[in-house]
Amino acid sequence: MEIRVRNISKEQTAKIDRLAGQRKISREEYLRRLIRRELMTAGEFLEIDSESKIRLALASQLKKNNDLLHILITQIEERI
Repeated sequence: MEIRVRNISKEQTAKIDRLAGQRKISREEYLRRLIRRELMTAGEFLEIDSESKIRLALASQLKKNNDLLHILITQIEERI
């Protein structure tokens, strides 16, 4: 199957060619390997992304709880 990618800058193309050259493979083979590697790890990134969202939500809630505790402590100290 043929896939075409348009609107790749000259700089990006030169970098792809340089990276392929360092590995002594063609541009086409370099891109084929890059796509294969991306597809093999795509699920891992989704899991990490989901975990990151959970961590951010937990951190946000912990901050809210901390702020509420600070308010409560201040109110208790004012009563003493």
